[in-house]
Amino acid sequence: MKKDFVIRNITASETRPVRHEVLWPHLPSAASCVIDIDDQVGAHHVGAFDSNGKLVGVCSLFQQRSERFPYAISNDAAVYRLRVMGTVEEVRGHGAAAAIIDYVCLWCSRQSIAYVWCDAREVAFGFYERMGFEFVSDKFEIEHIGLHRMMARSL
Repeated sequence: MKKDFVIRNITASETRPVRHEVLWPHLPSAASCVIDIDDQVGAHHVGAFDSNGKLVGVCSLFQQRSERFPYAISNDAAVYRLRVMGTVEEVRGHGAAAAIIDYVCLWCSRQSIAYVWCDAREVAFGFYERMGFEFVSDKFEIEHIGLHRMMARSL
């Protein structure tokens, strides 16, 4: 059953408890779930809130091209990288992640961005495909996390 979620901008520090719970439980604490570019110019952080106002999903966007696959997307195209996307267990399958992606793609489109891309975890391939992303790389391994593929969505 789909639920309604409020999607809005949040700070980088607000993302960290969900990052820790969902993505990086191997790290010692939520405070350690920092990306070195969290506060760079152009960084944009998004949260999904349930009907009680609890933060249940997050992602971060960065004006960044892929270093691993630099030719996967045309160098002429404006891009944003979607990173650290995750939702807490109790809302999975209820539309929080899809609502985040819809918000992200609309926000990027309004910024005249041509593509949103991510390094998708293997368990999320199907989700990103349903959201309009396509594979643009072969599989690769990220230590402590698992298999990934670069995926991109044209806006």
